Amino acid sequence: MQWLPREEITLLLATLVAHGLLVLGTLELIWPTRPRRPRAARNGTPRAGSPPARGRPPAAPRPPEPPPVEDRAALAFRIGRALLERALRDPDPASDPRVRMLCRAIACLERGLEAAPGDPRLREVLAAAREALAKSDQRVAFRWLSAVLPLRPAVLVQPALESRWAGLTSRAGV
Repeated sequence: MQWLPREEITLLLATLVAHGLLVLGTLELIWPTRPRRPRAARNGTPRAGSPPARGRPPAAPRPPEPPPVEDRAALAFRIGRALLERALRDPDPASDPRVRMLCRAIACLERGLEAAPGDPRLREVLAAAREALAKSDQRVAFRWLSAVLPLRPAVLVQPALESRWAGLTSRAGV
């Protein structure tokens, strides 16, 4: 049996120690032996996310304040009008994204009317959005019927539905 030179033994022992320390450090990260406390910053103020210092009562977080009523109505008007314009730019009047944007515009404008019931701008844009949604819904219904009833000619079904739809919208006040 041949003996190893001193340098090789030294390197072997250093490697074993390094691997042992690596394993112990990893185990300490996974299963800490004592609870860790966040250290205070050097200027004496506690770090963000740390518990408050002893002797001081914890500050209660304040909920965000809602914007004033006028701001909510103006914001609803701007967002609702932008959604309506984007929906009207859609080339397919019966597309799902267009109907979704119209529904969101109507919901936004109705919230604006809750904040400012007497605003005529909101009422005008809301009426335009409802009218565009009624036309889109009518075209979506025609598309659905043509897919469900392929044997019936669309020429006979569409005028009957248009008259029925006109009767429903006139009674609903849309």
